[in-house]
Amino acid sequence: MTTTIAVAGNPNTGKSTLFNALTGLHQHTGNWPGKTVERKEGEFTHDGHVVKVVDLPGTYSLTAVSSEEIVARDFIVEAKPDVVIVIVDATNLERNLYLVLQVLELTDNVVVALNMMDQVESKGVKIDVEALSGQLGVPVVPTVALKKEGIPQLIEAVMEICEGKLDLQPASVTYDESIEQNIAQLEPMVGDSGYPARWLAIKLLEGDADVKEMLQAGGNSAAVEAAEALVQRSEEKPEISIAEQRYESISRIAQRAIHHEEGVKYLTDRIDDIVAHKILGLPILMLIAGFTLWAIYAIAGPIGGLFEALFSIIIDGASGLLAGTPWWVRGIIVDGILLGFQQIFVYMFGVLVVFFFIYGILEDVGYLARGAFVMDRIMKWLGLPGKAFMTIFAGYGCSIPGVMGTRIIDDENDRIITSVVVPFIPCAARIAAITAIVPIFFGSGLAATIVTLSIFGLSLLTVALVATVLKKTTFKNEPSGLVMEMPDYHPPLLSNVLRTTWDRTYSSMSKALMIYLPFSVLIWVLFHFPAGAAATETWGVQMGSFLDPVGQIIGLAGRDMTGFLFTYPAKELSLLYLGLSHGGVGEEEVAGFMGDVWTPLQALSYLVFLTLYAPCLATVAAMVKEIGWKWALWNIIVALIAGFGFAGAIYWGGVLLGFG
Repeated sequence: MTTTIAVAGNPNTGKSTLFNALTGLHQHTGNWPGKTVERKEGEFTHDGHVVKVVDLPGTYSLTAVSSEEIVARDFIVEAKPDVVIVIVDATNLERNLYLVLQVLELTDNVVVALNMMDQVESKGVKIDVEALSGQLGVPVVPTVALKKEGIPQLIEAVMEICEGKLDLQPASVTYDESIEQNIAQLEPMVGDSGYPARWLAIKLLEGDADVKEMLQAGGNSAAVEAAEALVQRSEEKPEISIAEQRYESISRIAQRAIHHEEGVKYLTDRIDDIVAHKILGLPILMLIAGFTLWAIYAIAGPIGGLFEALFSIIIDGASGLLAGTPWWVRGIIVDGILLGFQQIFVYMFGVLVVFFFIYGILEDVGYLARGAFVMDRIMKWLGLPGKAFMTIFAGYGCSIPGVMGTRIIDDENDRIITSVVVPFIPCAARIAAITAIVPIFFGSGLAATIVTLSIFGLSLLTVALVATVLKKTTFKNEPSGLVMEMPDYHPPLLSNVLRTTWDRTYSSMSKALMIYLPFSVLIWVLFHFPAGAAATETWGVQMGSFLDPVGQIIGLAGRDMTGFLFTYPAKELSLLYLGLSHGGVGEEEVAGFMGDVWTPLQALSYLVFLTLYAPCLATVAAMVKEIGWKWALWNIIVALIAGFGFAGAIYWGGVLLGFG
């Protein structure tokens, strides 16, 4: 028999870290049925007993305001997990106890994981764990999830509950007389819906729309109508009274269990005085972004060099083994597939590793939330909420998590706008093309840095223009205010950072390689058939000739425009296509011929169009899933307009200024 554990908690309490500590590599990710909310499940074995762990979405309460809250409470009631672990941030215990009390209203089988205990003393706080456990009526286990401290004790408490060894007496909030009378009147009326009757009565008094809809759908409109009549007769809104009295209970619990040392300025506050400063914050953020770009150039290059040497050996070996085969077999395998794989590892793998490693450190340290705070004013100028910074920053790694990450944005209109504009941010595949092509034409010094930053700046300008248009037309509301958790700083755990770096790099590379194989073969065939044809008479060049007029808009040849069609499924194909379409295969490197094919102005036009013209196919699929076909199609149309508009303006403007 399998035991099921649910892990609940506020965002930024270490919930995912605890989940990883419990399950290790035995986990998988998907979406909850009918929701765009991520579902993570895993398992571990304890004394030969299989324990299934479900990571519930991070939420501050169980009120039906967001999909996350509905998913969490429905799973607790409908799936009836054997135990719910509620992880709380020990350094912000009072705020976290609100969720604990709400979970205790749904189930008795609760263990509280008191996480980040290593940071409590540094903040001048002492917590009486036994007193806290006594007041809550359930086990409270101190943990440091990052260091896996307290995990065995937590598992032991869970198993003791499952085996019925603990006498649980969960705390409940006693409300004032009028509220309790209303609850008592409604309890017999709510019927047997699987949810606790007292909990349903409280939710009706709070005006919970989801509970009302559920009861009405079950034919119990009488309870809903009775609750609405009670609310109307109340002198003070029951919703406000209930919340206030919950907080009063939390305050009493905190006074008995938490002891503060007065006059201490915590390390996190001292750091925030600098990195979140209204003047210093933005330059520090820009320095971090600049360092990330420098690291990509400095570190990804040598990594690419190692792969280039490795693949050269493989390619030479394959050429020898295939010496007696037909020319087209050797061409497809060596010049199509193997050279294509060489390019994707040389130009992309290092970029992904460096970016995701730095991103993982910033995430683990707790800086990303500060970045959102610093960028809040700029995000509003761009027509976006402050939280959009985190999704945009993720978009530099891959547009897909950038689009999916918009789920953290509370306002639905802001979420749609952010999802639409995130794909204009150059992802790692486009950054790989930029960092490979820019040095060919602009060197690797100041000029290259300026050109690269200008392309990034142009993408942000596009984000601002598109967001402003949507705000002025379709969504005429102000960006929502920035309300988010500011986690305490703590040293990054290297194993955590390396794990997330590997997971994200592996996911991106797998996606790229799956698309790479068929399209690399297709592109090779296009530029080498009909058999024996001159280079100017291959199918690829002939197709390109039809697009010559289109290419002239941005100063490129038709075959370059054909490349945008064939690299649309994955921008990682860009460098491979350039090599095959312009003859840069065999012993020659991409850089060996591109300088003869394009002028620097044409290269810049190409990179601008590549950055803006359309998101890859997988990103479009993610957009359809998150915000629907209408907005995904709208993004593609606007992207094409922006790509042609900016690339054309740069090229012909450069020609007029004599740079052609």
